[in-house]
Amino acid sequence: MLPLQWIPSLALHVDPVDAQHQYLFELYNRLQREAEASLDRDSAVAELLEYARNHFRDEEALMLSCGYPAAEYAWHKKSHEAFVRRVEQLRDRPGWELLDYVREWLLLHIMSEDLRIAQFLRKMAGISP
Repeated sequence: MLPLQWIPSLALHVDPVDAQHQYLFELYNRLQREAEASLDRDSAVAELLEYARNHFRDEEALMLSCGYPAAEYAWHKKSHEAFVRRVEQLRDRPGWELLDYVREWLLLHIMSEDLRIAQFLRKMAGISP
């Protein structure tokens, strides 16, 4: 499996969020390397979960501070919570199950859900998409 690579089309142009997303990619790649080398991945999973929780907290705070619609915020928050639960469920499963889930979730979440936040912020700032 190829490592996750950050590409410009994933950028939301919200610098703190983009930096955190890039670090989540780095953590995923570390987890992938450890799984492929049959190393103990407990610390990599723990670091991924801790960083993800902090990132989600920051992202949710941003959403609240900019007046993001309440229903969309609630759904987004539930998506974050579901990610944490699922990673915790998969942490002791074969490596590919966890890797596939995290990879797919990160990419889809950034390209769809997080993109909506960026679009909302641009709209609030009067910047066209």
